[in-house]
Formats: sequence, structure tokens, C-alpha cells
Amino acid sequence: MKTLLALGIFASFINVSSAQTIGIPDYSWTMNDIALQGTTKEKLFSEMDRDLIKVGQSICSNRALMWVYDFKRKQNIDASKIFLFFTNKTGDQGRITWWYHVSPIVNENGKMWVMDAGFPGSINKPLSVSNWLTQFAKTDQCKEIKASETELVEHIFKAAVYPEETSYGKYDCYYKVVPAGYWTPNAVAMNLLGRNSYGTPVSYNREEIDRDEVYSACIEATTNSFGRVFGSGKKKCKKYLQ
Repeated sequence: MKTLLALGIFASFINVSSAQTIGIPDYSWTMNDIALQGTTKEKLFSEMDRDLIKVGQSICSNRALMWVYDFKRKQNIDASKIFLFFTNKTGDQGRITWWYHVSPIVNENGKMWVMDAGFPGSINKPLSVSNWLTQFAKTDQCKEIKASETELVEHIFKAAVYPEETSYGKYDCYYKVVPAGYWTPNAVAMNLLGRNSYGTPVSYNREEIDRDEVYSACIEATTNSFGRVFGSGKKKCKKYLQ
């Protein structure tokens, strides 16, 4: 059987006192243990903003950026994100086809938990990585993308579903765990490849969450198109960032 799911992303544990930090492959990024911050995944999930953020209308990458920003500023939690990339087989969501989905991840006692508060009708608690992948892709045949797998990283620039078969094998979906500051799939690809979609070399790093990007994400995630025309999003988001 293929190597499944997130075996690699659980491998790097660093003990600091009673905490268990988790290192993310391909990045100099560690997730601190929320237990050391005096909270639990369940409490953190229940407190995720679903009032200001319009979960039924917003883009997943925008609300995910706001949530990891909230984790950091409110409780000093260094979260990460998981990007799931679909194939034709797994991206069918009824009337539309998704090519990606993203959600925050936190570390509790050395284990990753996906905090996807954007679907209150179907997800009401933190999920393990494997359960979250199965929830959205309906399969456990998912491949972790490595920085060295250039063909898979480059495909991100196409903003389209992945092929089920590549030179790396046959899979139903793909995923990548990244530090909290990477806002969009395009940002992930630019960082890993060191160039943009036009082939121009770039140095793109998000070791810290960019407040200007949070502001832009906030405008979309908190305001409908009518409100954005009249600037209500700007007022909300300036207040949110204070």
C-alpha cells in the first residue's frame, strides 16, 4: 500500500520542558504546544470567530489567515495551515469543482489538529489530519507534497485540479502543511520554487504573518460584495486590526 497521509509531518518532535513542539518539513518553523498556553483544541475551536467572519460566503484562504492571526495575537499560538489539492476524482462538490481547500492546524501534546470552523453544519470539532483529509477528499489516498517534487509544486500555479497520476505515482489528492503566514496556494509555490508563475526569481518568505495581507483577507471574509462597494469592509477591518 502507498505511504498514506501525514506520516512525515508527525516525525519531527522537539521536547522543550513539558511541551512538545512540532517542526514542519521544508520550513524552519515550529508549532508550539497549545497545552503550554493553557488551552485545549476544543476550547480554541469554540472560540474561533464565526460572527465577524462570514463562514458561508468567504474564501477559505481568507478566513484561515484571519484565524491563525487570531491564534497568534490572542494566545501566542504558532499555528500552521494544511493545503489540500484535489483531483477530478475528489474535487467534485456538487455544483462546483474545488481545486484546493485550506484550514488552520494547531499542535496539542505533539499531535496536529485541523481547526476547520468554516462548516458549522458538518464540522463542529477539531479533526485529526487523516480525518480532515477524508472529510473533504473522501479518500485516504493523499500524497504529501515535498519541496523537492518540483512537478507537483509547479502545478499549484495552474490553479486547477491535480492529475491523478504523475511521475510520483497515482493519488486521489495531494496536500502540504505550511507555516501560518502563507496566505494562498500561489504564495506556497513561490516560496518553495523561488520564482513566480512567470518564472521570474523571487525571494518569498512568510515566517511572520503579514498584517497587510490579513487586512485584505478580512475585507473579503467579513463583507459581502455590496458592502465592499461602499467601504464597510475597510471600517470593520481597520477596527479588527487595532
